[in-house]
Amino acid sequence: MSTRFNPGATGGMPPANFDQLLFVGRALNFQLTSDQPLAKVFGGTNYYSTFIVARQRSGAASVVCAGGIYDTAAKGGNALVAAAQSWVTLASGVIVQATLAGLIQTTLLANTPILSLTTGSTGACTADVFIFGYDIS
Repeated sequence: MSTRFNPGATGGMPPANFDQLLFVGRALNFQLTSDQPLAKVFGGTNYYSTFIVARQRSGAASVVCAGGIYDTAAKGGNALVAAAQSWVTLASGVIVQATLAGLIQTTLLANTPILSLTTGSTGACTADVFIFGYDIS
């Protein structure tokens, strides 16, 4: 089991060997199929992703919604989450844990992750996306 960094308990930036929040996307629109970059929140340059979750912020439950998270625009580069990832269960009070693509477990990543849906939700839905992992700069 990994140890997660708690900035409230220790303050400051965590050492590189702690599983921590790396990127966050706030109020991402799950109806859009255009690129939506996440914001970097860690101090390093290279990372290894271990866990990706999403939680609904507004709208109805996500309907017919699928797509991936990539490290280059236009669904390019490395897929952190495959294009087949379903976000259909995004609803009030529901956390969706994305399935990590196999290659990210052996690839050094440095680019900002981008949510790029293949099929947008037919119902209005915004959600926050959180990417956790290790700073291996």
